Amino acid sequence: MNYNISTGGLICEAGDKLLLTDIRSYSGTYLRSGGAGDQRLLDGVFWFMNRRENTIYYSDQSQGHRLYRWDLAAASSQLLLDRPCCGLVLNGDWLYYKSETDHKLYRCLLDGRKESRITDEPVECFVVDEEQVYYATQHGIRSCSVTGSSREQLSDSAAVQLLKIGDNLLFADAKNQYLLTALYLQTGEARVYADVSPNSLNSDGRYIYCANRSNDSSVYRIDPSTGSKIRICGDSADHIHILGDTIYFSSRFEWHKMSLTGGQAEKVINMS
Repeated sequence: MNYNISTGGLICEAGDKLLLTDIRSYSGTYLRSGGAGDQRLLDGVFWFMNRRENTIYYSDQSQGHRLYRWDLAAASSQLLLDRPCCGLVLNGDWLYYKSETDHKLYRCLLDGRKESRITDEPVECFVVDEEQVYYATQHGIRSCSVTGSSREQLSDSAAVQLLKIGDNLLFADAKNQYLLTALYLQTGEARVYADVSPNSLNSDGRYIYCANRSNDSSVYRIDPSTGSKIRICGDSADHIHILGDTIYFSSRFEWHKMSLTGGQAEKVINMS
């Protein structure tokens, strides 16, 4: 599962290549090769990057947030869908996304064909997990199949961000001071993490990482099995991304990185 999509999908790794969207001036997307080696600026401001082999699927801010794919080998882009979209998620042979026109959830094949609507109501955020979709609306958190059938109400909470880790849905609850909340899907019970209000939320599949607005947006790591939490970086952060054992985040419109275990963050060079 690509947890980075919940924070914008602004960084993507493909072999020895790293793509990072310019979040200072939105001039384009940086393509870096060989670690700190060659670097060039690509046309297009890539959001919600999903990778499959040598292809990157993304929403291009510079082209009205329309759906594109980038061929890494050919270094060329192709328009897939002439519709402004966000929250793009690649799952199986399908791309799932929220329309920026009616804010409902849709999907299409990887070549842009066979577009279909999944929800009849506007969606705030969503998660696709195998054959199931979990999504937040103004009326609570719901689930349905990937085709839109078998809809079910799960909670009355107002989720602003949404992750699925195991049998739990993690989100910031707008009805409760935006506190981090875990909804256990088997029982419907909710666990609230006091003093943790994330403005950016991510996971490595085991731990939760967030920029905690309750403490100057510094970076916290939370163990969902025990509820324990620790601050691993004191920098003010946003757009938390995780690649392997490295955490990337923006601070004052510059990309920084550090180990997932914590320590001193270092600036990702040549981004300004």
